[in-house]
Amino acid sequence: MGTWCRVRRREMTKQVEFFWPEIEVKVSATLLEEDEPELCATLWSYLETPKKLICRHTLSTGCNFGCEGRPPRDPVKSGTQAQPLGRKHQLLTRVKPGSVSYAIFGGYGGVGLFYGPCTEPLPTRGAIVGNVNEEDMNELVRAGKAVWNSQYMTHRPMVMIARRRDR
Repeated sequence: MGTWCRVRRREMTKQVEFFWPEIEVKVSATLLEEDEPELCATLWSYLETPKKLICRHTLSTGCNFGCEGRPPRDPVKSGTQAQPLGRKHQLLTRVKPGSVSYAIFGGYGGVGLFYGPCTEPLPTRGAIVGNVNEEDMNELVRAGKAVWNSQYMTHRPMVMIARRRDR
């Protein structure tokens, strides 16, 4: 696929942005609307206004972390860990670095970011709804290491702002 095709395709697809103010890191991701249309639409709707989320890093499954915000005021359709929403589910060990997952359990929306390999063959909490843009992968790794450090070393919450990306 030529450069023009990649640029044109990205212009046509929805993008989200993740920003960690404490470390001044920003990455963008392209939503996989063809693979997960309902869950992408739910995430897009959720990000109608920017959301401040708290990050928590896994301690034993590898290079991924989740980010959750405040619960919604009104109940929303949600799945369970055993039966998450979404069309396609996979094991953590098969998720490619740069993947973005989205899950809704008990009304909470949770974004998962994968910045490297995962080591335990557990199911993902939600379906993969996006991919971090290739040019932002080094920054995603930097954010992942900072979230790990805040979880494991300093025990201070790391905040991430999630929002729709303006073109």
